[in-house]
Amino acid sequence: MEYAKDEIFRITYNSNIDRLQIPKESWTSKCKKIVKKHKLISCAIMLFLTFSCINFFLIYYFMKILQTANFI
Repeated sequence: MEYAKDEIFRITYNSNIDRLQIPKESWTSKCKKIVKKHKLISCAIMLFLTFSCINFFLIYYFMKILQTANFI
């Protein structure tokens, strides 16, 4: 009886269709579960994306400086 309180069973009764139903998980909650489970991989992916964006902007501004520079 105690297991029902721990949300092991995620079945709810839908009175509109008169039967039991398992609610669907949203994609954000699925992503949160994956990030919690695989912290090292998700951290590595976030760092890669961050450094890639920084690299892109540094190259972009360097090219912009080269275009505006006056070389005799």
